[in-house]
Amino acid sequence: MATDQKKSKMEDSLAKKNPRPILAEELIRLPELQKSFIGVLKEKKAISKAIAGLGPILPSPQHLKRCSGLRIYLAPVDKMNESAEGLKKLLSDKGFDLTLFEDELEILEVVATPPRTKSQMDDEQLASLEFCMRLAIAAAKDSAIGSSECNGSAVIVNPDDATILSIAASSQDKHPMWHASMLAVDLVAKVQGGGAWKLIQDSNSETDTLKRKLGDSLPLRYPESIFKIEVPKENGLSFIAKDQKKKQESRKEFDDKCAPYLCTGYWAFLLQEPCSLCAMALLHSRVSRIFYGATNPKTGILGSRATLHSVPGLNHRYQVWSELLRDECEETLKACRTIDD
Repeated sequence: MATDQKKSKMEDSLAKKNPRPILAEELIRLPELQKSFIGVLKEKKAISKAIAGLGPILPSPQHLKRCSGLRIYLAPVDKMNESAEGLKKLLSDKGFDLTLFEDELEILEVVATPPRTKSQMDDEQLASLEFCMRLAIAAAKDSAIGSSECNGSAVIVNPDDATILSIAASSQDKHPMWHASMLAVDLVAKVQGGGAWKLIQDSNSETDTLKRKLGDSLPLRYPESIFKIEVPKENGLSFIAKDQKKKQESRKEFDDKCAPYLCTGYWAFLLQEPCSLCAMALLHSRVSRIFYGATNPKTGILGSRATLHSVPGLNHRYQVWSELLRDECEETLKACRTIDD
C-alpha cells in the first residue's frame, strides 16, 4: 500500500511538472485490443528455437514483444478464422516443431497498433524547455500589451544550434496585428532580409549587410523594453545542441544562406495558447514545435477551442505541448496590461 501511495505521488508530480502534448483525438484514445493466439512453451530453453522458427512464417508486429516468460505471440485470432487447429496446421505445414508448445493454444488480448506518443521528457530536456519559457515570462512581465483574447510573449529558438533567434511581447496598443507570435516571426524574417514591419531601426540598410549585422546581434527583440532581459551565452539549451560539430555546421549554413525559409524547423515558446491568427502565422512560417504555458479558453485553437494542427489538408503540421510552467505563466498573464483596460 505504501508503495502504491508513493507511486501515485510521483505520478502526480510528473503530471504537474511536464508539459502536456496537445494531440488529435486518435492519438489520445486508448489503443484498441486484439484477440491473439499465444503459444505456451514447455521449456525456457526452447525460446530461441521457437522465435527463429516462427519468424519466417508468422512475423511479429514491431510494437509487440514476441516472448513474455514462456508465452509466445503467434497471430491475431481473426486472421486465422478463429481456428486454433488451422493455425497449428499452418505451422506444421511450414515445418515448425509444434512439440515445443503445450497442446492447447491460449487466446489473449494484445494491443493492436503501436503507441504514437511519448508520455514524458527527461529532466535535461525539461530544464532546457523551462529556460526558454522563462525568457517568455520575463518578456511579458513589463512589456506585453495585448487584448483579453490574445496576450503575452513569444520566443523562437533554432534547435539545431540552440540559438535564441527572437523574443517578442504583444504590442497591440501600437498595431492590432502585433500579437507576440506575429512579431517574433517577423523578427526572424528580418534576419533573412525580409519582414513586414519596421521593427528594427536600421532596416533601410543594404539587405546583405543588414542580415549579417542582425545575425551577429541575436536574439532580436521587440519592443525595446525587452532589451533589458539578459540572455546568457551558456543558455541552458544543452540537450538541443550537444553535438558541437553540428552546431558549427549550422552556424556556417546560417552565414552562407542566412537560414531556411522563415522558421522552418524552429521551436516557439509562447506564454499563452495562441489565437487563430498566431497559430496560422506559426504554421505558415513552418515552426516544428510549439510550447505554451497558459491555456486560452476564449480563442485558443491549439487545445482549448480546437486542435488546428490535427485538421486534415494542412500543408504543414507542428507538434504542440501545453502547460509548460503553467502556474508561472498564468500569474504573469494576469499581470499583463491589455488594450481593453
